[in-house]
Amino acid sequence: MQTTRGRLVLLVAVVAVVLLSTAAVLHYVFDQFDDYGEAMWSAAVHLVDPGALIEDHDAPERAMGMFQAIAGLVLLIGLLFELVSQTVGRSIERLGRYDPPVRAKDHLLIVGGGEMLAEAAGALALAGEVGRRHERVVVVAPEAERQSRNRLLVELRKEAGPVKLDLVFGEIGEDSAFELGAAAEAATILVLPSGSGPVSAESSDAEVIGTGQALQEYLEARDARPEVRLLFRRGRNVDAALGLFPPSWDPVVGDRVVAGIVRRAITGLDGAPEIEELIDSHGKPDKTLMRAAWGRAEAEGRRLRLTIVGCGIDTPALLEDLAQAGAERFEVTMLAAKGPFEAYLGRTDRSGVELGYEPVRSDDPELLSAKLARTRPDVVAVGPSPLTWDLRNSDAQATMTLLHTLGALPATTPVVAELFLPETVERLPADPRLVAVSNIEAVAAALALTVFNPERARALERNLGIDGGAGADSGAG
Repeated sequence: MQTTRGRLVLLVAVVAVVLLSTAAVLHYVFDQFDDYGEAMWSAAVHLVDPGALIEDHDAPERAMGMFQAIAGLVLLIGLLFELVSQTVGRSIERLGRYDPPVRAKDHLLIVGGGEMLAEAAGALALAGEVGRRHERVVVVAPEAERQSRNRLLVELRKEAGPVKLDLVFGEIGEDSAFELGAAAEAATILVLPSGSGPVSAESSDAEVIGTGQALQEYLEARDARPEVRLLFRRGRNVDAALGLFPPSWDPVVGDRVVAGIVRRAITGLDGAPEIEELIDSHGKPDKTLMRAAWGRAEAEGRRLRLTIVGCGIDTPALLEDLAQAGAERFEVTMLAAKGPFEAYLGRTDRSGVELGYEPVRSDDPELLSAKLARTRPDVVAVGPSPLTWDLRNSDAQATMTLLHTLGALPATTPVVAELFLPETVERLPADPRLVAVSNIEAVAAALALTVFNPERARALERNLGIDGGAGADSGAG
């Protein structure tokens, strides 16, 4: 009874019982027909056509004919037609869920997405600013996102502008999904993770590796050689996967991009125009404050006192960047809640950076002010400490922490803030001490550069030190 086949078998059995039993009663009990076969035919006609009742003559035949007609109305017209209509309706609905393959050539194909489609949409929006646009964009999103089709299509088309955009859904990592997006005919393919949330960073990167390997097999079988870009969330996972893909495939690493921007904001932005473009300037930060902070540390013959408020997914990469810039140049203190610290940094190698940790909850501004007064930082970096993937809530908490931090610091202490959403950064106060970075906007810009302007992408990598070309910074002093 739980399946269509089971219900159909039960219905046929009941109809057969009614047909056989009523025919037997009419022939053998009331002797109404010359043989049993004729009685069966009469019963079958009454089941499907109540109009046959007008041909019944005596009382037994009329009574049994009435029963047969009612049984036919209930079983065949009622139950059978309803069962058939439901089956046909579900079949039509399943057919409607299958997208036809897109016919395209020399297009940009985006595979995957989920929550990361925001970065892809941002990259489309920035495409005109950083270089050329592709004439056509095809997005193959995860099948699980099909219920959000209308919303995703509106957002993507808004960002794509005049570019023709197609959105289809498939099983990411399978040949059928690559066929849907015409991967073999694409000029550039961008592979995104479908997972979401900071706690799933490892599984998201593992998914990108799996999708990339499946794509590599698919392209090699068809002798296709499009440019391929892969978006990873953690740099250490890229290091582990370097030998799995062709050298021409270019990874974009989310935490290293954001951490590199924050580190350059701390150590100096001179000679890095690509990075300056990724830093929000609506508040017109005073660049002399950062140089003065380095100057005070140098004049007193000590390391720069850097206090990091909050601990998130990009924090390990930030410590790696600080070590690359010279761990001996920094005296680092972290003020963060215990949960995020243990989730992101507690069991992680800190790349040789000495880190003093002091637990401070985001809802305890008095303790935060006291800790800041005691550590007497030259520079403060503030970021979100998410344990869930609610970007707005994480940004709201980080914004309140930032406001309390600004209120507790002297007017000469520069602050670098990292938040998720661009709109959150735009609503920050116009404080001359504040340099702000949007995580999503920074990654979107890196994607846009690597897809639409590879030369500027390489310049960004050099300035961030991602490819080793930017070694240690000279410092803002």
